Amino acid sequence: MAAHARQRDQRQNERRVMVVTCLAHCMAHMYMLVFPAVVTPLRQELSMSLGEVVQLSLASYLLYGLGALPAGMLTDRWSARWMLFVCCALSGLGALAAAASQSPLQLALALSLMGIGTSIYHPTGMALISRTFSDRRGRALGLNGVFGNVGLAAAPFVAGLLAAMLGWRWAYGLLALLGIAGALLVVLLPIKEEAASALSSKPADAAPVSTARYFVVLCVAMTLGGLAYRASSLVLPSYFEERATFLLPLSEWVMEAIGGSGSKMAAATTLTSLVYLVGILGQVIGGRIADAKELRLSYLGFHLATLLPLLGVAYLFELPLFVAAGAYLLFALGMQPIENSLVAKLSPPKWRSTAYGLKFVLSFGVGALAVELVRIVVARAGLSPVFACVLALEIALVSVAFGLWLVSRKQLPRVSNK
Repeated sequence: MAAHARQRDQRQNERRVMVVTCLAHCMAHMYMLVFPAVVTPLRQELSMSLGEVVQLSLASYLLYGLGALPAGMLTDRWSARWMLFVCCALSGLGALAAAASQSPLQLALALSLMGIGTSIYHPTGMALISRTFSDRRGRALGLNGVFGNVGLAAAPFVAGLLAAMLGWRWAYGLLALLGIAGALLVVLLPIKEEAASALSSKPADAAPVSTARYFVVLCVAMTLGGLAYRASSLVLPSYFEERATFLLPLSEWVMEAIGGSGSKMAAATTLTSLVYLVGILGQVIGGRIADAKELRLSYLGFHLATLLPLLGVAYLFELPLFVAAGAYLLFALGMQPIENSLVAKLSPPKWRSTAYGLKFVLSFGVGALAVELVRIVVARAGLSPVFACVLALEIALVSVAFGLWLVSRKQLPRVSNK
C-alpha cells in the first residue's frame, strides 16, 4: 500500500516536472529564435548591414551558452525549481528591455540579459528531468524536446507576423508577457526535487570515474554540433528570403488582406517555422530510439543522416531547398534526446546539472562563435557558403561520434537507458 502511494506521488510529481520544464523549454527557444526573424526590420530601422545587425546578438548567444555552467553548478547546490523561476523572470525582463530599446547598444544589452536568463534553462531542466524519471527517460527528454521545437517553430512565425503587422518591438513585448507568466507558474506549481532513485526501487545510474574520458570526447562532438546549429539557425530566415520565394504570392495576398507589410519576410519566417515543426517529429523518434537502442550508435546514425540534406540546403532553391532543410532539422534536432541521455549516462548523478551546464557551455557558448563565422562568410561570399561550413562541421562531428564508440566499446559494450 505504501509502495503504491509512493509510486502515485512519483507519477504526479513527474507530470508537474514535465509541465514546468516543457513550458520553460518552449519559451527559452522562443527567446533565442526571435532575433533572426526580425533581422530584416532591424536592418531597415538601424540602417545597418546584415553582418552588423547579426553582431548585435553575439554577446547574447555567448552568455546563453557560457551562463549554463555556473547555472548548472548553482542548481546542484540550490534548487532547480527556483532556478527555473530566475530563468523565466530574467528572460522576461530582458525581452521588456529589448522592446523599449532606443539604440543598437541598448538592444545588445537587453539581448544579453535575455541570454543570461535563458542560459539557466537547459542545465536546470535537463537535469531535473533526468533525476526525476527512473524509467522512460528518453521519452521524457523527447517530449521536453518537442516543446523546445514548438518554441523554435513558433518564434519565426509569430515574430515575423508581429513584425510585419505591428513592428519588431511587439515580438519582444509578447516574450516579456510569457516570461512573467512562466515565473508565476513555477511559483504556483509545487515540485519535489528528489532523485527518482529515492522514490523507487530502481537503482540510480552508475557513472564510474573512468567514463570521464568518454564524456570529454562527447563534449568535442557537442561543441561541433553547437557551432553547426547556431550558424544554420542564424541565417535560415534570410536564406529562405533569398532562395525560397514560392510562398510569396500567398504571403502578399494575406498582407494585403490584413493591411500589413513585409510580405517577403513573412513568407520566409513562415517557411522557417514549418521546417522547425519537422523537428518535433524528430524529437519523438529520437526519444523512442534513446529508450530502445544503443545510444552511441544512434547518436552517430542521426548525425550521419544530416549530411546529404545539408548538401541539398547549400545548393538547392525553392521547394527542394525547403524539403532539404526539413530533412536536416529532422535529424539535427531529433538527436537531442539521444545526446542528453548520453550526458546522463556518462556523468555522476550528483553533478548532473553541472554536466549539463558544461554541455550547453560548449554547444551554445562556444557555438555562439558561429555569429562571427557567419558574419565573415556572408561578408566575403554570401549566404550559401554558410551551409557548406555547416556541412564541414557535421562531417567532423560524425568522425568524433564514431571515435566515441570506437574508444569506449570495450569497456562499455552497451550504453542505453534500459
